[in-house]
Amino acid sequence: MITFKINKEKFILPTAWADVTYSQYIALLSLPNSLIEYINLFTQIGTDKLLKSELRNLEKISLALSFLTIPPNFTPGPRNIGKYPVPKDVTIESLGQFEDLRGLCNKRPSDISTTENQLLFADLCLEAAAIYIQKVKDGSYNANNVPKVKDDLRNESCLDIIQTGSFFLFKPLHTSMNMQARFRMVLQRLKKLLQDLPGYRKSLDFLQHSSKLGKE
Repeated sequence: MITFKINKEKFILPTAWADVTYSQYIALLSLPNSLIEYINLFTQIGTDKLLKSELRNLEKISLALSFLTIPPNFTPGPRNIGKYPVPKDVTIESLGQFEDLRGLCNKRPSDISTTENQLLFADLCLEAAAIYIQKVKDGSYNANNVPKVKDDLRNESCLDIIQTGSFFLFKPLHTSMNMQARFRMVLQRLKKLLQDLPGYRKSLDFLQHSSKLGKE
């Protein structure tokens, strides 16, 4: 994360995917291909105010956002989510948790070539993570409390949510070679989903160019 000023007011920008919250990641999936929109997403300054502002540190800003040119690593695996620990040897001890996770597995999209399915898969990852974290948070599993936990997790790192959630989505029923092949295909598409946005490459080319200039 870095701090910069616009009109003498301080704002913070992420410098890595780990700094991007789940909510911000979801917004990126359908955000217009504009640097102003990216800055507004991460700062909530307001596009009208940004358009009227003089960005003297634009090179610093573009360098900070250059991490967007590299697809996020969403390799499934348990990760601590915020203050909640998720052990590497995760064990589902609640039958209710297991059944609810299995129900989510049945909702997985067959592919994520569309924004709609990308959003669906991300939401399933969020809910899967919430199903596990709810028991960690409250001490016992209660499906009625999962929606509240789900909302709380929206402000956590998108890497933690997607990696942990996808681990739960595939681990319980990951028993066949067909499932493994299908999962590898989904993972590859997920890594490229930001690059598939209409016009997104144009903005990324600008960021990459600025990043190279900063290193020279």
